[in-house]
Amino acid sequence: MIILLIIGFLLKPMPNFEHSSPRELPWALPDINQAYTNYQYLDNGQILIEITHVPLINITPKMLAWFYQNLPISTVQIDQTTLPWYHIFHPSEHGVISVVEPATNNLPGMGIGALIQRKEWFGDFNSQGAGRIINFSEQGMTIKPELAGLYFGQIEHSFIQTNKGSQYTVKSLIGSDLPVLGPIINLVIRYKMFPEPMIKQWLRHQVEEVGSLNSFLPQLYGAKHNEHHYRLQLSTQAELN
Repeated sequence: MIILLIIGFLLKPMPNFEHSSPRELPWALPDINQAYTNYQYLDNGQILIEITHVPLINITPKMLAWFYQNLPISTVQIDQTTLPWYHIFHPSEHGVISVVEPATNNLPGMGIGALIQRKEWFGDFNSQGAGRIINFSEQGMTIKPELAGLYFGQIEHSFIQTNKGSQYTVKSLIGSDLPVLGPIINLVIRYKMFPEPMIKQWLRHQVEEVGSLNSFLPQLYGAKHNEHHYRLQLSTQAELN
């Protein structure tokens, strides 16, 4: 099974799909230099990626958990335009996100046990896949990339309460920890599926999407809504301050 999976990795073409048009939103994305980012290759070939995001002001861990739970199932109207939340989370590099398998508590959206599928891109690098949510709470969430019933690392999001809001950190471990065959799988991941230029673009993308929460999440959390559709009136940057 594992050998067949490696062969599948080698033969599988890189994702090729059409990008949706960028959305015009009344806020600017943060610069990657405003956050701490780092990546390194472990002895077994796994990739360790760490991010300490820009401080999130007036955003509590509870608000972050609420946002992620509703992310795949909610829309928002800004002025006269209606968009999925996923499209305001990053205005130019998010395609679609969906719940493939529901959470164990059967609540809609993200939750423990849910399998979440997403299609996005980082600069010129397309990315699509699915992740299983292992932990989900107001303290953060843990997602394990899943393919053919096997896990390939995990991504830990941590939400830490501060005096002004929240500190958001992410620790990602990409690749397989299987003995013997794991390092072979990780070589394929490193050089074909997740090369170093893509890692750098992914870091930029993550800093931009999380940092953008400062511009809309407090307003979204308190917005008028009808089930999973919310309404915001944000015409200028001044209205966000």
